[in-house]
Amino acid sequence: MLTPQIRSQLIRERMETRYPGQTDFSHDDPIPGSPMGHAAGYRIASDIVRHYRRTHRPESMFITPDELIETIVAAGVDRWVLMGLYGYVGYLPQPRATQDVDVLIDNEQIDAALAAVLKRWPRLVPDSGPIVIRLRDPGEIGVDGEVKVVIDLMRPTDSLYEAILSQHHITDSDTGHRLPIIEAALAAKYSAIVSPYRLFERKLQDAVDFRSIAKGNRTRIDHDIAHQLAELIYPGGGQEILEFINLAQTDQPFPV
Repeated sequence: MLTPQIRSQLIRERMETRYPGQTDFSHDDPIPGSPMGHAAGYRIASDIVRHYRRTHRPESMFITPDELIETIVAAGVDRWVLMGLYGYVGYLPQPRATQDVDVLIDNEQIDAALAAVLKRWPRLVPDSGPIVIRLRDPGEIGVDGEVKVVIDLMRPTDSLYEAILSQHHITDSDTGHRLPIIEAALAAKYSAIVSPYRLFERKLQDAVDFRSIAKGNRTRIDHDIAHQLAELIYPGGGQEILEFINLAQTDQPFPV
């Protein structure tokens, strides 16, 4: 297999021969250099999913993070953090969409959260596991015939998620959402990238998100906190996440 350097040189030679005098052959628009902010990112991501469901899945349920949070809080759940895309979308320069809402909930309160969710949305089908309780919408069927997940009630199954739940989160002043701090979002994404249990295809999206957060929040990342949180994943994770942050910010590939 060719090295990236040789491959790039061959492509440049071919394009410069075809278009003499031209040097810029990029199809890309510049990526914004700063994060969107949670309220704006949340609105854009929600609007994309709302339009998709109304247009292509009219029989499906569109459950917003606002509705889910309102439901579990009314049931007395007070130890929760919004995770997944909705938890870190404000740290991305370019928001994207997701079909499910992920909420990290204290082990002692997750049963109450599940009961409240099923009371409000009785059509949902729960699929309970040791890591997460997935709630599937029978009106949202994938191309493979699988009933799609619309809510993940996440258990704090390791020291990183326990730390996020107990300390390393903030409350967004505009939405009232409880979110992981930047360093916690990076640590969660890093954990997914290096996990031996994560599907390879999903690791690729995790890597894209990690890069976007690391580059868009370059001056806001506390490296000591990032080190501290990643060290909770496995011994040596703290130093390695700092190396991943540097690779992201200097546009170099990850060693995975």
